[in-house]
Amino acid sequence: MENFIYKLWNIRRYMETKELLERLFDEKKLKVMQFFFNNPEEDFYMREISKRTKVPVATTFRIINKLRELEILKEIKIKKFKVYRLNQTKNTEFLQDIVAQKKSALNDFVEKVTSIDEVERIILHGKEEKTKANVLLIGQNIPVDAIKKFVVEIKESYNFTIIDLTLESDQFSKMSEMGLFPGRRTVLFQK
Repeated sequence: MENFIYKLWNIRRYMETKELLERLFDEKKLKVMQFFFNNPEEDFYMREISKRTKVPVATTFRIINKLRELEILKEIKIKKFKVYRLNQTKNTEFLQDIVAQKKSALNDFVEKVTSIDEVERIILHGKEEKTKANVLLIGQNIPVDAIKKFVVEIKESYNFTIIDLTLESDQFSKMSEMGLFPGRRTVLFQK
């Protein structure tokens, strides 16, 4: 019981900290910073950063330049191309503790499900809400029991509900053609 209460307290504290940071920092800056903190050893092109964070290229350019000025990022020139990487300094270590995005419930779910070989694609249907997300799992002969186990684990760990629908590729294609999945769809994983 104590362990459960401790987990709930940590989740609540994390949510309060995250909300404070989102209100304190510009949401787009926070997304770019979190992206680098979650990928500290990798190099990225400007357009790749923009695409993966869903922040417009011009805005990404301004944010990257500001982070370079503050020596949070470093620029590496490869012939006539530039890539960017997190600059490992005392300042970035301090910021990482504050800004780095802890694994979200949806990210944790995707990470778990990608271990199942039969899963070819994971699609977020609609927007991720504070307490739930609708997810389409596409592949051949996906073991539904394993998916249900992960859904329960996420519910217990994060108090977050994953509403999943498992489909084979041809079922998903035909249902999409029929307009049964209107609205926003975001690919979270694809083989």
